[in-house]
Amino acid sequence: MRFVTFLQFENEHALLPPWYRIGFSSMIKEALRKENEKLYALYYGNNKTNRPKPFTFGVKLNVKKVVKKDINYLELENPNVQFYISTNDYEFLTSVYNGLLQLKHYPVYKNIVSIQRFNIINPKEFNESKAIFDIFSPVVVRRVTNDRKGIGYAQVNDDDYTQMFFYNIKSLCKFLGDSYCLSESDVKIDTSKACTVKIPHYNKRNPNNPEIIVAADGSLTIEAPHEVLQLMYDIGLGARRSQGFGMLEVAG
Repeated sequence: MRFVTFLQFENEHALLPPWYRIGFSSMIKEALRKENEKLYALYYGNNKTNRPKPFTFGVKLNVKKVVKKDINYLELENPNVQFYISTNDYEFLTSVYNGLLQLKHYPVYKNIVSIQRFNIINPKEFNESKAIFDIFSPVVVRRVTNDRKGIGYAQVNDDDYTQMFFYNIKSLCKFLGDSYCLSESDVKIDTSKACTVKIPHYNKRNPNNPEIIVAADGSLTIEAPHEVLQLMYDIGLGARRSQGFGMLEVAG
């Protein structure tokens, strides 16, 4: 389930930092706080007990150029923005939708954005075990150790990339229930049309030294049980999904 919110910046040529996704992530958080205190507390109330968030999002901007200041800002060609939100949780979807209706305006860094209108996107159902996905927002594959601890990110050309990719898919399957079992033989991944991208991301500890997130862009061909493909489409794939990474579109 997903919808798109059409937004407009007050400044026709707004400047956004390269980690602009965090600004839109906070917009979702504020919408949920306004509309559904129970879900807000569940996902944002306490960092130690928060549940994994069942959504992803993507932002479509028209970038004119990069402006070099203290950091490299993105100058927009025009003020129009499309803000896509996707989830498999109907209560979460309707709560964010209604919360955004209440917001009307919201600051994204030093820019004010206004909410213009919404479109509900027709649901996509997966009945087969193979799909070709275009990557809407870069997919972050977290590198894990043998004891499943995260130690950075895998790059598309790494020898063990598909194995790390599988571990990320398997972790995602917790949304299908604790009893759901996915084996490595159930999944085939073709990354031949994907490439590595490196994205500056806000660093809380040192704002003047951005963290670099390694991710994949391009397209992916994935064979997996249809319910797993559906899950990846609905809530995104990989790490940092609730920060605007991992959103997929069906190719064509």
